[in-house]
Amino acid sequence: MTTNADQSRRKLGAITMVLLLVAAPAVAGVAFGLTIQRGGSAGNFNPGVGGPNDVQVATEKPVVFQGEEDINFLGEDGTPIDSSQLTGVSGDAEGIPLESPIPQDQERGQYTLTGSGDAAGVVVQTPRVTELEVLNQRGVDVEGSTVQEDETLLVRAEWNFEEAEDLELVIRDTNGDEITGEVLADAGALSEQQRNELSGPYAANPQKVTNPGQRGTGTGIVYLQGIGQFQDGELGNSTVDAAYWALDVSDVDVNDITITVEGWDDLDFGPASQSTSVSVQSEDDVNLDLEADNVTRGENVRYTIRGSTAGANHYVVIEDSEFRNDVVDADVFRDVQDVIDKGTFDTDGDGTADFAWAQVEIDEDTGVGVGQIDTRLLDDASISIDLFQADRSLEDVAADLGDTEDDRTLDVDQGDLNFDSPPGVYVAGSDEDVRGTAALGVDEVVVYARDQGDWELLDINEDGSLNADDTLSVDSTGEWEREDVVLSQASDIFSIPGRYRIGVVEADDVISDGEIATTLSTSDFSSATSSQMSLVVQEPGLEEARTFQTIDAQVAVEDGTVDVIGTAPGLDAVLAVMVDSRGRVATERITVDDDDTFDEDDISLTTVDGRQLNEGDIRAFVIGLGRDSVAGDGVLPGQPNAELASLENYVQSFGTGLTQSQIVARLKDETTNEVASDDLAIEESFRLTDGATSIETVGPAGSVSDGEIQDVPVGDQMIVAGLTNRKPDDNSISVEVISGPSANDFETNSTDEWGLSGRWTLALSTDDVEPGTYTIEVDDGDNTDTVQVEIVAADGGNGNETTEPPATTTEEPATTAVNETEGNESAAVQPAGDASPARSGLSGLVLLALAPLALGYMVVRRRNRS
Repeated sequence: MTTNADQSRRKLGAITMVLLLVAAPAVAGVAFGLTIQRGGSAGNFNPGVGGPNDVQVATEKPVVFQGEEDINFLGEDGTPIDSSQLTGVSGDAEGIPLESPIPQDQERGQYTLTGSGDAAGVVVQTPRVTELEVLNQRGVDVEGSTVQEDETLLVRAEWNFEEAEDLELVIRDTNGDEITGEVLADAGALSEQQRNELSGPYAANPQKVTNPGQRGTGTGIVYLQGIGQFQDGELGNSTVDAAYWALDVSDVDVNDITITVEGWDDLDFGPASQSTSVSVQSEDDVNLDLEADNVTRGENVRYTIRGSTAGANHYVVIEDSEFRNDVVDADVFRDVQDVIDKGTFDTDGDGTADFAWAQVEIDEDTGVGVGQIDTRLLDDASISIDLFQADRSLEDVAADLGDTEDDRTLDVDQGDLNFDSPPGVYVAGSDEDVRGTAALGVDEVVVYARDQGDWELLDINEDGSLNADDTLSVDSTGEWEREDVVLSQASDIFSIPGRYRIGVVEADDVISDGEIATTLSTSDFSSATSSQMSLVVQEPGLEEARTFQTIDAQVAVEDGTVDVIGTAPGLDAVLAVMVDSRGRVATERITVDDDDTFDEDDISLTTVDGRQLNEGDIRAFVIGLGRDSVAGDGVLPGQPNAELASLENYVQSFGTGLTQSQIVARLKDETTNEVASDDLAIEESFRLTDGATSIETVGPAGSVSDGEIQDVPVGDQMIVAGLTNRKPDDNSISVEVISGPSANDFETNSTDEWGLSGRWTLALSTDDVEPGTYTIEVDDGDNTDTVQVEIVAADGGNGNETTEPPATTTEEPATTAVNETEGNESAAVQPAGDASPARSGLSGLVLLALAPLALGYMVVRRRNRS
């Protein structure tokens, strides 16, 4: 680090060396440069080597800088002034005397003789190199970048202390050795663009850029530029706002050099010094780099031009044979980064482009040129990418495409296409989402079907036409999709049961001049970016099940509705038809959900004109149209077509006078019994009858006998069970004790849950009630039933019971279990909370027969049905 004492000796040495400099001009150059006034005419100051150091304290307040030494402060009359006489006026400097030498951390601001702002004084500022540029022969700033070894460079610097010190240039190699004198060049080597960058007196005197160096303060040769390097008359009316040096780096043996500019004497610290570096490369080092050598078509590939010089223009070229279908497209080069232009070129004038080009300018900050290639437009092959020499014209490039600076090979592979849907099995007539994924860069796909011959285009949008509208776009996540496609309508291949192929192709491979290929040979399909899978087509169907959700095979007149559920794979809708004993018809069209199920609640058993079906046997049908989506042979009497809605209208139009059997015969004749019909039907029957709810079983929990009215000991839970034909959920069954010794002590219990068997069960508590005969009533809101039951003492009797002799038999009855099932319903009597709802159609009440009693009890049972 340079100390203040060292700086003083350097300044003093500069003065004592004046005679030596005059005696040796070849080494030192000019001995005395131009002197200026800093503050007034009382003294002179030379920013260069040697000369006076006077600063006149004046009301104009000349600027001095932190770190300056050996300043001679003069009053307006030329008398010396001690720096301590100058006192800070305001801010952090207020009241602080100015020191000499001026410390590097002296507070900035005004210092005057009186401490008042309007008095004579000086201003202290921080010295700074405000700008440093290294301009190549194109006039482009390449500081921090790369240059060619045969280039002349122009170093340009600006600083704010030009009246205090000239700037010194120091250049070092990668070893830290100073090589300034070795690389300085004559001003005559500057290019026209570099000369145009000169300003002030350097523009008028460009030869001043030549710098032979001069001996400074006994420390060696220094290479200065600034005011001190001009003579009287050379400045004229111009001011020095920048300093310049010319450099020739052709003989530099290293790749990197560091360029530093700073004040030559005291002001060479902190912001008064600034450095940059450049990399020096030979012209043979210009090359083209790719970020990847192998990519999937559709990816963007970054390329980089290295080793050129900032501001240079290079052409990057891809010829027609590298493109898909040999169709040249300028968009193969993306308009990004350092690409300043792009296009195509027709070399032979036949109207067809022969290559695509991108013009890339080497960035002045990075020293490289960067662009990107869009591989969507390239063939799936090894692609040659050519780089041409700097500053060649496009016509020159086209004249000899083989004369390249560098070239690279990029291997482009086909992108993947995949199916996610449909699954491997398709039911004719159903709709499916056609969905899949595509590799990056695939914008559109097309779907084809194949039996045993060529691939045939799917009418994917189902508009009846095969054209470019049948393409599917790939979104930003790489997914493509068309929802709810009826494949059997999109292609007749999928309308007949069998095993087929479904395939997807990148649209660019099958579209030419806006026309899409409606058929593809197997070789064309395989050579394109494509994927395929097997698809098994099955007949649509109606699965046999308990479709009409009746209760104990009945529908109560009071309810008047029935629920219909089922499964119909491949169908969009089904028709429910119910015919009564007098030939009246009720109908309902039911939509099939995406999971192939249908479910319709509360279908009214009324005709189209609102008349309720007649009580008695009802024949019920669920009808689905087959693969052809029409009823029977496609003709329905009196109807415009044979769709499901027309079939419903046809059934509703039968009118009166036909029997149930005749209605059913006509229905079947136009659907399932029609010649060559593929229609589907499920037939069931039930009774429409009055509502009824009855008590069938009463007994103690744990030992209930199905169908018997048993005594219940006090304290045991009493199970009451029975039958109903009312719909659960819509109705509620309640049980209460209406008479007996402690009738008011019983709580009422109710349930709205029972199975399709109609079996219901409830439980009542007998805790703390008196033994005796009790009447139990069940009520469904419209109908009631009652039974009498004996509540006996916990020890088994109440003292008044009448016993009935046991049946005459020599065998002790075996304990049997009565298992009555409907569907998969269990027959065990359970409390209401364990009963399954009717919606399942499978669960119900199960009664378990326990061991018969050794003694029977006489029970008087009275039923009252309404």
